[in-house]
Amino acid sequence: MSVFFTTWASAVHQGKSFTVPTPFLDRAATAVPRNQQPAPALDHRSIEFKGGEGGGSTGKSDAVVPMEKIKNLTVNFTPEFIAELKARVGGRCSTFQCLLAHVWKKITAARDLNPEEFTQVRVAVNCRGRANPPVPMGFFGNMVLWAFPRLQVRELLHASYGSVVGAIRDAVARIDDEYIQSFVNFGSAADARGEELVATAAAQGTMLCPDLEVDSWLGFTFHQMDLGTGPPAAFLPPDLPVEGLMIFVPSRTMKGGVDLFLAMAEDHVQAFHHICYSIEQGHPLRPCRL
Repeated sequence: MSVFFTTWASAVHQGKSFTVPTPFLDRAATAVPRNQQPAPALDHRSIEFKGGEGGGSTGKSDAVVPMEKIKNLTVNFTPEFIAELKARVGGRCSTFQCLLAHVWKKITAARDLNPEEFTQVRVAVNCRGRANPPVPMGFFGNMVLWAFPRLQVRELLHASYGSVVGAIRDAVARIDDEYIQSFVNFGSAADARGEELVATAAAQGTMLCPDLEVDSWLGFTFHQMDLGTGPPAAFLPPDLPVEGLMIFVPSRTMKGGVDLFLAMAEDHVQAFHHICYSIEQGHPLRPCRL
């Protein structure tokens, strides 16, 4: 969608001089096994689909509550705050990684979970550049899989930012070409058996607690779209209907800043309000604007 809209805007500006790009549409590059008798290396039924023990479903049934029990919040992170987080990590770190580590800590603290419990984040991973050979970024289709960084609550809350970023990075790194091919092979084998696979998409009102799910829109170019009257004032997700779902978006007010849209159980909002901008636990830098 991002590429489509910005290309459309370019066509409007350039008129007859516009050269229509050719999107990459070869589904064989993303969904056809390399071997005649593909054998998946992993049981993806327990990772990307419902009905397994662990991985994506963690073998548990998420609670479903009335929508009024789930509140949508917006948190604004300044470039200065992001720079401070990166300094705390102490090494190379993307904006997404350091912010996810921070928010994972703060939401877990606000939820007041049992220290012995485990919490994980389902992270959307763009697999285009991770395949071998890589699939062009202009591929017009879905090529996203999930990574699942997972930590014990006690460990997460007491770990350094660098350690939490490391857990996130390690989980994402596991989504490599071997993993992608295993997923393709698993789907092919399921098709051959006539098996219906049910994705783990959460229903409206689902409570993911103690877990989270995150998407990053930081690499999208919607903010560059100009159909003749200037760029958009904002590009926002709709209300999020699943507790624990988060989306990072480029700030609509601060260059280099990030807006976080998240859905949270109403019982946890006040606690999160007091610590969401605190880098040292218990010492908020300023109140959170919700």
